[in-house]
Amino acid sequence: MPYLFDHLDAVRQVLTASPFGLITDIDGTVSEIAPCPEEARVSPVCREQLAILTKRLELVAAISGRPALDAKEMIGVDGIVYVGNNGLEQWHDGVMLFVEGVKEYTPKVTAVLDELRGSLTTEGISFENKGVALSVHYRRSPDRESARNCILEKIEASSIARDFRIQEGKMVVELRPPVEVNKATAVEALVKSYNLRGVIYVGDDISDVDAFGVMHQEIFKGLAVGVISEETPQQLEKKADFTLNGVADVERFLTWLAGVAPAPTRPHP
Repeated sequence: MPYLFDHLDAVRQVLTASPFGLITDIDGTVSEIAPCPEEARVSPVCREQLAILTKRLELVAAISGRPALDAKEMIGVDGIVYVGNNGLEQWHDGVMLFVEGVKEYTPKVTAVLDELRGSLTTEGISFENKGVALSVHYRRSPDRESARNCILEKIEASSIARDFRIQEGKMVVELRPPVEVNKATAVEALVKSYNLRGVIYVGDDISDVDAFGVMHQEIFKGLAVGVISEETPQQLEKKADFTLNGVADVERFLTWLAGVAPAPTRPHP
C-alpha cells in the first residue's frame, strides 16, 4: 500500500470536507504493543496532538478493544469520544452508554473467566475482564501457537463460553456478546451522529479492517490508514488506502494534521 507521507495531497483533499473527524485505534496505533495490556502507554506526542485536534476538528474519537473507561484513562484527553470494547460501549462528557442487551453478559463474563482460569494453565496466558467481554492473552507464552490452540479448545468445550462470539486479534482471543456490533458499526454511528463529511481512520489490527470498509462508502470522503508492524494482518494492508510505519509515524502524522487541519465550521458544544 502507498506510504501516507508520499501522498499528503490526497489527505489535504479529504480535509476539505466539513464537518471532519479523526478516529483512531489505541494499542499499536498511538501506543506501542506491550507484553500485557496494563503495561501499555500512550505516546506523549500522540496525546498532545490529539488534545490539539479536539479543538480543531468536529470529532476526535478513540476506539479500542479495551473498556471505554480504560481507554479514557490511558489517553487522558478531555473532549475525545471514547468507544470501548470494539463498539459495545461509549464514554463522552461524563456519560457511559452501552449497546442494548450487552450489560446482561457481565455475570456471564465472570462465570466463564472463573471456568477458564481453572482449565487454562498454559504458561504465559493472562486474562482481561472487560466487563461485558473477556480477553485471553497469550503474547507471553513461550509457544504461542500451542497456547492459541489450547485457548480455543477450552472455549469450545465450555458450555458458558458458547454464549459468546469469538474474535481474535494480535496474540489474543476475545469472547464478546453475540450482537452485530464491531468497529464498523461504531464508526458508522459516529459519522451519522456528527454528520461528518470527511473522516480519517487510523488502526493496526484485524478489528480495524471492518472500520476501513466504512471509509470507502460514497456518502463522505474517507481515508483508511494502516499502521504497519511485523504483526500486521494481511487483510489490513489490503484494505488500507495508505500506510504508516509504527507509532513513531503516527506521532509524525498527528503533528502534521494538527498543523494543517481547518477549524470546525461551528463551535464545539
